[in-house]
Amino acid sequence: MAKIIYTLALAASGLLAQAPTPGPLIRLYPAALDASGQPVTDLTADDFKIVDQNKAQPVFAFHKPRNEPAVPLDSLEFSNRRSAVTPHITVILFDLMNQSQPDRLDTWHALDKSLPQLESGDSLYFYLLTLEGELVPIHAMGPPSAADATWPKDSVPILDKAMKAASHGRPVQLGQEDQAKRTFHQLEVLATQMALFPGRRDILWITAGLQNAYNSKLPCSGDWVDCALYVPHLAVTLAAANVAVNPVSYSRDLSTGIAPMMTMDTKLNPGHDQLNSVQDRQGTTAVHGMQSAGGADPTLDLAQMARLTGGHIYLRQDIRAVLKQVATNATATYELAYAPSADNWDSKFHVVRVACSRPGVNLEYRERYYALVDSRPPVERMKAVLMQAYQSPTDFAEIGLRTKISSLGTDKPGVHLEIRVDPSDLLLREQGGKYSGALYLLISDRSGAAPLGEPAVLEITPELTAEEYKTVMKEGLPLSQDHPTSDAVRQVRVIVLDQNTNAVGSVTFPVK
Repeated sequence: MAKIIYTLALAASGLLAQAPTPGPLIRLYPAALDASGQPVTDLTADDFKIVDQNKAQPVFAFHKPRNEPAVPLDSLEFSNRRSAVTPHITVILFDLMNQSQPDRLDTWHALDKSLPQLESGDSLYFYLLTLEGELVPIHAMGPPSAADATWPKDSVPILDKAMKAASHGRPVQLGQEDQAKRTFHQLEVLATQMALFPGRRDILWITAGLQNAYNSKLPCSGDWVDCALYVPHLAVTLAAANVAVNPVSYSRDLSTGIAPMMTMDTKLNPGHDQLNSVQDRQGTTAVHGMQSAGGADPTLDLAQMARLTGGHIYLRQDIRAVLKQVATNATATYELAYAPSADNWDSKFHVVRVACSRPGVNLEYRERYYALVDSRPPVERMKAVLMQAYQSPTDFAEIGLRTKISSLGTDKPGVHLEIRVDPSDLLLREQGGKYSGALYLLISDRSGAAPLGEPAVLEITPELTAEEYKTVMKEGLPLSQDHPTSDAVRQVRVIVLDQNTNAVGSVTFPVK
């Protein structure tokens, strides 16, 4: 068949205002494991069933874990995915604020022993949360540390120095609400930074309990998620950044904790009401007394934090084993999206259930989300996504892109772009034997540090026959465009947005 190429024309200035745009989507990222804890990576969209507030929800968009061999790049070809495997970033947060002194010391010594034995520190970062609620980096995100995979070998003196500097009494003026607020704030700070990295994102929150403060204006049935202050903001931020919090506890006495909160498992979580144990990934069961309205077991609160964010709770496991399991989960993570009805957005927590029809598959996912009302018109939401990708210092990889550049072949400066879009990341609708989509392409000139001028905005509306669709699924959706530049341009950024889902991808490359 003939080569499929969509040659683009510059859109009219009112293009975005005229575009059909989706309503807000709920995105879930379940990790699928078999009975032995191994990844299950061959599920289809039909294998998943979603229920939101007891209403069945059809799967609107679906992406499988990426575990294929990497596609080699040609000369002058650039990609926002260096590997065909789903990337993964992990941040260890050693929380001094919410642990007793004996627990802090035990954890410190355990980390001093285990961290240097890690095979690699690639895509792994480490922070302390001090008694004052401040973040202290041991190995911070971003350059130049991002390129250092050997940092765990030299981590002990850095950690020891930071721990000795933090060895003093807890500030007397720090109350329970301040403690909760500062803890949640710093989790959000880390999540916001992690959102600049592609792929799955996990925080290993090493702590012993969970402080909270309650909103007296809300009825509290015993479930702290529904009535605690600052939790809705935390939930929205972590969901937007696609960050899972995995509590890790080395506490000497998990049945007492520093200030255990109220019962977390209620009628909103049927099947969990009588929970009196938490089973770790190795099959070991830690048994605790049932938590009452007055609170007796911080483990239950930490388990609820994991379920609120799509993480998992780990009890007294070596950090190497925890990191290994979290990495395994990353290779088994799917993306599901569904479109709730307009009346769904009520600024309340919603309970979600995701089931797999294949026997023996266990799913780990975010079991709640806060249905924040977004009064912006749909087009404004889309513009916000494009602007974020346009202004970001790093590229986005939600949609996979490859771009090969060549000379325009004239005296006029510029580049010819041959772009391939990963079709598995797009929503291509099938009707009458044809597949159609709706995309936007932005081409932005950059100085090397910031955008220059206004980007070119273009529209792509592919319509593929069944045969063309098969070819595109194998080779990518091809786009072709000439892009003139000026002498001031050092880089060009290509941004693609799917109008049907607001998913976005970008790739930046040098032109000089």
